[in-house]
Amino acid sequence: MKKFALKKGCAAIAMAVSMATVSSTVMAADFPDDDITFISPASPGGGSDYLIRSLQEGLEKDLGVNIIPQYLTGGGGAIGFMKTIQSRPDGYTVVAIDNKVFTQQGMGNVNFKYQDFDYLASFYSVPYVLAVNSKLGIDSVEDILPGGDHHRRLKIGFAGIGSSTHIMSVLVGKELGADFDTISYQGAPDATAAVMGGHIDGVVMDPMDLRGALESGQMTPLVVTSGERSESLPDVPTMKELGHDIDISNWRGVAAPKGMDDETRDRWVSALEKASKDPTFVKRIEQLGIHVDFRSGPEFDQYVDTLAEELIPVAQEVASENR
Repeated sequence: MKKFALKKGCAAIAMAVSMATVSSTVMAADFPDDDITFISPASPGGGSDYLIRSLQEGLEKDLGVNIIPQYLTGGGGAIGFMKTIQSRPDGYTVVAIDNKVFTQQGMGNVNFKYQDFDYLASFYSVPYVLAVNSKLGIDSVEDILPGGDHHRRLKIGFAGIGSSTHIMSVLVGKELGADFDTISYQGAPDATAAVMGGHIDGVVMDPMDLRGALESGQMTPLVVTSGERSESLPDVPTMKELGHDIDISNWRGVAAPKGMDDETRDRWVSALEKASKDPTFVKRIEQLGIHVDFRSGPEFDQYVDTLAEELIPVAQEVASENR
């Protein structure tokens, strides 16, 4: 009797495991059958929001469900990232992601690592730009260096402690030999508003966050951090042109909590690739002077690892110098 009961129990367990596997497969095959939350770890109106809004139409068309933007600001992106990795890896929560995930880890401000995400795709990259209020009359980097007409301690804003703009504002000032008093704001729109209101002198930002102020001439771009000149700012010199060995750009992509099954991941990558070719998306990105460069799979994973190896040590150095 005991042997029969044991066999019966083992059979029941095997059946339960089999049913769970079948259920998981069916759920993946049916994905999605409910609305999807797309987290922006930054304020409305910034680069993360622009990516989400640009993808939204194409994704809804392909996935057949609503894409609901959720804005979780604060902590230089940390709050939005934490919410993402605390969510189930079922495909119903994704996040707009960029260099902030590396710099937050390097600063030691968070208890997650960049490896806690599944990286689905990236769409484009842009340099960081040092830009100042045009009313100041600063026309070049030389103006703010020792001996320049506007050499003084400049108040330079960035979007949140530990964000990539925090790290880049410190790095750019240090490399140039400029005297920066770096000031944190909740997000890029707040920092930009502070420049426009005359509360600070300038910012180091992703130019997508400054597009209105740059296009209107209210802010003057002085230098970009990419290895080559930006197509959106062709008249602005690079750090390398000025003699500084910096070639760092900010990418924009989509990630999910670690652990997504292969079927759901493949469905997401397919939808994102189609959305990246949607005429509405392409037009919105090209309006910024940027070309869409879709990446996914092993090549993209290697790109992420390479950026992490580059940026995390820089953030660690900034953290140690500011303790």
